Amino acid sequence: MNSPRNRSDLIAALADTAEPVRRVRAWQGACLIAAATLAAAIGTSTLFSFWDGILTGEASPYFWIGNGLLLMLGAASSAALVAGALPQVGPRANAPVWAFATLCLLPLAALIQLVWASGHHAHDGLADPAAWHCLTSALAAGLVVAVAAVLFLRRAAPVALARQAWLTGLAAGALGALAFGITCPLDGIAHLGIWHVLPVPIAALAARVIVPPLIRW
Repeated sequence: MNSPRNRSDLIAALADTAEPVRRVRAWQGACLIAAATLAAAIGTSTLFSFWDGILTGEASPYFWIGNGLLLMLGAASSAALVAGALPQVGPRANAPVWAFATLCLLPLAALIQLVWASGHHAHDGLADPAAWHCLTSALAAGLVVAVAAVLFLRRAAPVALARQAWLTGLAAGALGALAFGITCPLDGIAHLGIWHVLPVPIAALAARVIVPPLIRW
């Protein structure tokens, strides 16, 4: 095998079975995820109607801050996902970690407010009648984004499957919550900080289990 002739025979045998394929590019994955997010937003707006308070100035600062942080996390996770799906050398981006850490300030602020507002009984504030609707709808919207991400990863050549799975879940949870958030008129910190953020860790944990077998090559 170490002789030049054996190496040449091996290379020739491999070349005979090689077939040209279309190159996968990072921008294709980014566009696919963006299109899925837009489709999820249109779908939720069709089902639950767009909240016009966003356009009339009724939305609170918490609405803009919360959804802005979700957008940052979704964008950072998507960018890291499409970059990590292609062979490359160099350090991995840690922007999704910092974006998720920043997003976690929202539920912390929500819990602090609930404790003060309900006389040190935070569970009273957690009894939100719209909680499960927002949680399940955001996860359903995130599923559309997750499918797009998995389709791209299956065409690419991801190596760090666990990391790609985490990124898929973070992107899907954040962008799904963002897509549904434009229909939800509840813009208090308690509601946004808990029930619009909770889909993110749930989607990340689910993706960590489900995604690796789907993208393994």
